[in-house]
Amino acid sequence: MPITALPPTTVRAIGSTSVIADPCSVVKELLDNALDASATSIGIEISSNAVDVIQVKDNGHGISSDDHALVCKRTFTSKIQTVEDLRTLGGKSLGFRGEALASAAEVSGGVTITTRVEAEMVGTSIKYGRNGELISYRWQTHIQLSRHRARHFQVI
Repeated sequence: MPITALPPTTVRAIGSTSVIADPCSVVKELLDNALDASATSIGIEISSNAVDVIQVKDNGHGISSDDHALVCKRTFTSKIQTVEDLRTLGGKSLGFRGEALASAAEVSGGVTITTRVEAEMVGTSIKYGRNGELISYRWQTHIQLSRHRARHFQVI
């Protein structure tokens, strides 16, 4: 399913307003995303102060180029479209609210995602700003793992 905006009624119903407030919650959300992407190998890099760099690498299915502009937008998700979808989601997904990467970008200096889907010959490295806006985009060769990197957290 492509990444799309949740309707306002669904956002209100599931309380899709959580904000990541600390580095630990970023790691948890990125791990959830990796597992939801069917990753069988996951690596985590955290700087010694836990705020300069948090990076999760995984071999999940990657993010389609059609979805790159929407990845860090609040309430955009590929997991559900309506509240009713929650009835069938149980046990199939750890995250579904469309908040993890948007929140990570907001509390950090931005997020860089390097990703490739199986159908693409080369991967892409994408930088997002604090408000989830796509800042830069470049082709990246020899991508075997997806990588999500957040830097310079402002601890709240």
